[in-house]
Amino acid sequence: MSLLIESIKLSNGEFYNLSYHEQRMNRSLKMLCGVEDHFDLESFLNKVDRPASGLFKCRIVYDEESQDIEFIAYQPKIVKTLRIIEHDQVSYEFKYQDRKTINRLFELRKGCDDILIVKRGFVTDASYSNIVFKRGKHWYTPWSALLKGTMRQNLLENNIIMEEDIRMEDIRSFESFKLINAMLEFDGPEIEVSKIVF
Repeated sequence: MSLLIESIKLSNGEFYNLSYHEQRMNRSLKMLCGVEDHFDLESFLNKVDRPASGLFKCRIVYDEESQDIEFIAYQPKIVKTLRIIEHDQVSYEFKYQDRKTINRLFELRKGCDDILIVKRGFVTDASYSNIVFKRGKHWYTPWSALLKGTMRQNLLENNIIMEEDIRMEDIRSFESFKLINAMLEFDGPEIEVSKIVF
């Protein structure tokens, strides 16, 4: 089995969304490794020296026996265009370190900044983030996301976004989109759907 990863936002010494990250880590360890014991992420991180200022991605590589941690200075990648890439077998339910398939799909983006993966006709994710679409005053995220991310879960539970079946042909029914993940919060850039290349 490939090692698992967890990427956590650290801003000026404060970790974000820890309960969601802990839930995902414990679910992954239970389902993939049979681990029943609860992993206390906050206690683990409190024992680690961390940068006191600035924005960092805290990256934990782990399995049932080990956890390696590093802090990477973070600068958001500017994404203005997405290219639709269809792949019916891609799977990324768990946050594996091995991303070979997604990386291969990313190489097909041609002149675009990132990709938007469509699986069996349904919109899923960009290469490193979930996507949310705006229609009128409301925001929607694909029910068929490959990886149901921690920021996505937070926004759903707080009724900021809603899940919807979104097929490739539905994209043009929306006005704009945003990319979200643990490092990219909901206040990020809003991009017109015309910037999605079919």
